[in-house]
Amino acid sequence: MRFPGATHLTFSTNKREFPPEIAKPDASDPHLWTLGAELQRRIKHVGFSVNPAKTHMQYRTSRQEVTGLVVNQKINVRHEYRHDVRAMVHSLFSTGRFELYGPVERNGIATMEKRQGTLSELHGRLGFIDSVDLYNKKNAQPPQKPSQLSKKEGVYRQFLIYKDFYTAERPVIMCEGDNDNVYLKYAIRSLAPQFPELAEVALDGKITMKVRLYKYPRSSTARILGLHDGGNTALHSFIATYTRDIGRFKAPGQKKPVIILYDSDSGAPKIRSAVEQAAHVKLKGTEEYVHVVRNLYAMPTPLLNGSRESKIEDFFDAATKATVLGGKTFIDRNKFDITKHYGKGIFAEHVVKAKANSISFAGFQPLLTVLEKIIKDHAKAVSGVAAQTS
Repeated sequence: MRFPGATHLTFSTNKREFPPEIAKPDASDPHLWTLGAELQRRIKHVGFSVNPAKTHMQYRTSRQEVTGLVVNQKINVRHEYRHDVRAMVHSLFSTGRFELYGPVERNGIATMEKRQGTLSELHGRLGFIDSVDLYNKKNAQPPQKPSQLSKKEGVYRQFLIYKDFYTAERPVIMCEGDNDNVYLKYAIRSLAPQFPELAEVALDGKITMKVRLYKYPRSSTARILGLHDGGNTALHSFIATYTRDIGRFKAPGQKKPVIILYDSDSGAPKIRSAVEQAAHVKLKGTEEYVHVVRNLYAMPTPLLNGSRESKIEDFFDAATKATVLGGKTFIDRNKFDITKHYGKGIFAEHVVKAKANSISFAGFQPLLTVLEKIIKDHAKAVSGVAAQTS
C-alpha cells in the first residue's frame, strides 16, 4: 500500500489477507480501501495527515511502484521513464538539445514546466537507469558479467562519448593511466608561460589548466566506456568505440580535440593498428601525431636522440629519476624487486607531485610542443570548416 505526496509510506506483505491494522477493504466496494484504526492513530501521533485521494492498493497482478521503481518480480525502472530518456538522448544527438519537465522559478514560486535540459540532468537519469540495470545484472541467476554491455548500456556509452569528448569544452588528453596524468599536469604547470594553449598564467601567478587530463574513474563511467585503469588495450578499444559512436551524432560538436597520448614502446603497435583501421592510413611509426577521425588525434611520445622507442618517464632528468625513497630507487618497469625499488605510482605521488616545485620539467618541452601543435592545428581546421559553411 502506498501514500504519495510529500511523504511516502509503503507497506508490503505476502500474506493472503492484508493486515487490517494497516488497511482494509471498504464494506461497499472491495476495491476501495481505508486505513486501519491503529495506523491512522500512529500517523496522527507523529504529526502527519493522510490524503485519501492519494491512497491506493497495488495488487500482485498489477504494476507495483515504490518511489518511481517497479518492484513486482525485481526492481526496475518504469518503461515510460526509459522511453522518455531515450527520446531525450535521440534529440540531443540530432539537434544538440532536448527538453524535459523540471522546476522553473517564476516570481519566487517553483513550478514544473517543460524546459531545455542540461547534460548533467540527462547524465543523472542515465546513471540512475544504469545503476538499477547493473544491480539486476549482478543478481541475475546465473549472474551476468558486468563487462557485457546491453543495448541500454550502449546508449549510455554513446551519451558519455558525446558529453565528455565530442562536445568537450576544453581539449582532452588521454594518457595510458593516472600516473601519466600526474607527470603531465605538473610539467604543464611548470612550463606554463611557454605553452599558452595548455595553461594560462594570471597576473597574480595563478595557473589555470586549459586542457583536461582524462582521469580514469573507479565508477560506472569507466565501466561503460571500457577504459578501467587505462593502458594501451583500453585506448585501442576506445579508438574503435569513438570512431563507431560519433557516426550517430548530427549535432554540432568536435570544437576541441581529443588527444590520445601513448608511449612509443612495445605496446605502441597495438594502438597504431587501431589508428590505421580508423583513419584508413598506413603508419611508419615516426609520425609526430595522426588525425584519426573528426576531433580525435593520436600522438606517440616523441623519440629522443635517435632512439627507436620512448616512454613518458624518459622526459624526466636523471637527477629526478635517481631520487631515493626509503632506501629504494625508482624503476620504470612493471616487474621489479620491491625490496630494492619503487614503481611508477610511488614516483608519481612522492617524487613528481611532492617535489614539483623543485624538480626540472625541461625535458617535457618536445612533448608539450606537439600537444600544443595539435590544438592549434585542430583550431585552424574547425575555423576553416566554419568559414566554408557560413
